Amino acid sequence: MAVFDNHFHLRPEGLGVEAARQFERAGGTAMMLTHSPYRDLPIHGPADYEAAFERTLGLAEAVRRETRLRVFVALGPYPVDLLPLRDAAGLEAGVGILKAGMDLAGRLVAEGRAVAIGEVGRPHFPVDADAWRASNEVLAYAMEVARDRGCPVVLHTEDPTPAVFAEFAAMADRAGLPRDKVVKHHSTPLTRPEDNHGLVPSILAKEDLVTAALKDSGRFLLETDYIDDPQRPGAVLGPATVPRKTKAWIEKGLLTEDLAAAIHKELPERTYGIRVE
Repeated sequence: MAVFDNHFHLRPEGLGVEAARQFERAGGTAMMLTHSPYRDLPIHGPADYEAAFERTLGLAEAVRRETRLRVFVALGPYPVDLLPLRDAAGLEAGVGILKAGMDLAGRLVAEGRAVAIGEVGRPHFPVDADAWRASNEVLAYAMEVARDRGCPVVLHTEDPTPAVFAEFAAMADRAGLPRDKVVKHHSTPLTRPEDNHGLVPSILAKEDLVTAALKDSGRFLLETDYIDDPQRPGAVLGPATVPRKTKAWIEKGLLTEDLAAAIHKELPERTYGIRVE
């Protein structure tokens, strides 16, 4: 059975490939390795994204060499990068640097080295109006890059309500990006089309969230958002959580095998244009 974790991070100072091995040993078969900032590779200008993205791609290659997992990569400037860049260079310059990072991520998608732009979006915590406006400008640009490259965009934002989903759907419409190519990472369990407006919710592998999501629809992805941070072991969820929980939920009757296939194979393949097994 295919078991896909839609949001997984690795770091050289963390477990690295060993975390992927734990996922595989528990029954995982494929993952979306998503770029996130590295403490020792701060972003000061556009060129810094090249080194950061290459590290994420290198970690993906290491996992492919040392496991049988299928590893797909999402690349993009982390939204919170904008705040230190504003302090150092000004808001307009910071926006330009993040947009240049989006362009680089788009080129790497075009080269076949990544399959999505992400995680990108806006801070998940309150910021001032100027930073919010600028973050939305960068997010709109990310959707345009994804449209041009024919790939999905993976969003990092505040927890979405139906109104927030509607905002992102309208943004995607303006960019010409199909709504079903917008993946909301760390989503609330709003799986009805009238609530998520056709976007793709990706939900933490927690039983209460999955139970709520299944009341409305089986259309969602599962993730751990494992961050591989030695200072926060197992956060957000441990690397083996998605396969372990999926198996338990099937045995318990919360998931059928058909529903599991829809979550772990059919929706990821349709959303990202990949093969997970």
